[in-house]
Amino acid sequence: MPEIYSIQWYEALKDLLNRNPEVEKNSPRGRFHVLAIINGDTQSPYLALGEMRGFVVEFVDGKCLEYAELRSCPPRKGFNFIFEMSASVFEGIAAGLIDLVDAGLKGTIKITGDMRILIRHAELVNVIYDVYAREVETLWPHGKPSSPPQNLSVAG
Repeated sequence: MPEIYSIQWYEALKDLLNRNPEVEKNSPRGRFHVLAIINGDTQSPYLALGEMRGFVVEFVDGKCLEYAELRSCPPRKGFNFIFEMSASVFEGIAAGLIDLVDAGLKGTIKITGDMRILIRHAELVNVIYDVYAREVETLWPHGKPSSPPQNLSVAG
């Protein structure tokens, strides 16, 4: 069971995405490049306020070729989407407490990119959420979130 934010955790997510036939079925054809920026906050036991983690996810024709943490944030140009959120929100999603789509619609996740593409591939977003929330076995060394951060809706 890999620890959240570890290289092994990212690899486990990549493997699960590639084994899930719904990911390939619902992914856009061609190259799809995503940057996620996770900002530390006072509610996260994993990323303190002022800390940041970024990771890149790259799909090509429905297969996840890359799911890796970045040492530094790259230029924003060249990504189809950029998702920015607090660490407590990301950890809540990973723990299955926060609905990914709901958080995006309410602005809890800042999304940069062509929203038409995201809407067209909404089922892919749901499949990815299921991988985070239900399929990957995550080790939480500082405790698994048991409730969403304040002022957020609970995933249903």
